[in-house]
Order: sequence, then structure tokens, then C-alpha cells
Amino acid sequence: MKTISSSIIYKGLYKDLETRFGHDEAHRIWALAERVNRHLYEKYSADDKYGNADMLFPAAAVYLALRKRQPCFPAMDMLRNYGTKTGERMRKLIHTITMLPWAPYIIWKNIGSISDYMSSEKLGYTRQGLAVTKTASQVDVLSCPIHELAKRIGMPEVCQTICAMDKVYMTGFRHIQYRRTKSVAEGDECCDYRLWWDREKK
Repeated sequence: MKTISSSIIYKGLYKDLETRFGHDEAHRIWALAERVNRHLYEKYSADDKYGNADMLFPAAAVYLALRKRQPCFPAMDMLRNYGTKTGERMRKLIHTITMLPWAPYIIWKNIGSISDYMSSEKLGYTRQGLAVTKTASQVDVLSCPIHELAKRIGMPEVCQTICAMDKVYMTGFRHIQYRRTKSVAEGDECCDYRLWWDREKK
């Protein structure tokens, strides 16, 4: 079990809380969130069949702590915004890695197997319409294991935090364009992943 404070992804949320609520209240929210996080691991780890607890439970814990301590505050707005900011940091890292001249070409050469694996039943997804050509890849994800786990703990909306990261960081690959206009976590029938090769994209 990871604490939120030790999570590479979520530990930065404390600064956002401190900026919004001040040191003392941020500390109280964080302490409550750590207790909730521990409870989620204890109660729902057996339901985490695909290893997604570390991505979901800290966000859910902060969400619940915010709702408890600050019931009038739009907790999901803060989490979505944090997801977008985190996605931007990840995007910059991906862009730096794919600055290596061979990196985007290796990724695209294997885009078929990558798309197949990353949307596979082995990882807990259901999908339709997987299609890969020399210049494009697409798949519609009908169900996502993180969203299913979020539903299991009674907070499906929290999955939008991870969706916000995904929507940004996936744009970081050099020479690979990315578009997603739908999300099951936001009430759509699928997540529509579309990627295509674009040599001009820097």
C-alpha cells in the first residue's frame, strides 16, 4: 500500500490544497485523505485485479476528504485540473524521450502490438474496432478497468482525473498525432482512441 505522500503522481496535490485552503486546512484534508486511502486499500485491494489501485485510490481519497472537509467546494474540478497539469508534465517527459531520433519510429513500427496489448482483455479492457494501418491506429475502448474499479468503490467520477492526464500526455509523442473525443468515465459509450503518423509533428 502506498501513501498519497509517497505517490509520484499525487503527492503534488498537497500544494494545490495548501494554495487554496491554507496550510492548516490543507494539513487536515491531507491527513483525512491518508486515512481514507488506507481504508480503500484495506477494503478493495482484492477487487483490484489489474493493478490500478495506485492510480485510483489516492485520487479517490483526496476527493472524499475534500467532500467531507469542504462540502461546498467543487472537488472534481480540482482533481481534473490536477490531472491536466500532471498530464502536461508527463507530456514534456514523453516529448523529451521521443526527441531521440529513432524513438518515434520504433514506437510506430510496433504500434499494432502496442495498441492491441494496451486495450486488451489481459489488462481488463473491452474494445471494438481495433484497426491498424501503416499510417493510422484506432480502437474504441468500451470499458476500462480503472473506471470499473472506481465504480466498485462508489466513485466512478474520480476516474476523470486519470482521463485528464491521458488526454494531455498522449499528445507528447513526436511524429505521432493523437485524438480522443469521448470517455466512458464522462458518460460516453466508449473512449475513441485515434493515432496517426505525422512526420511534420515536432
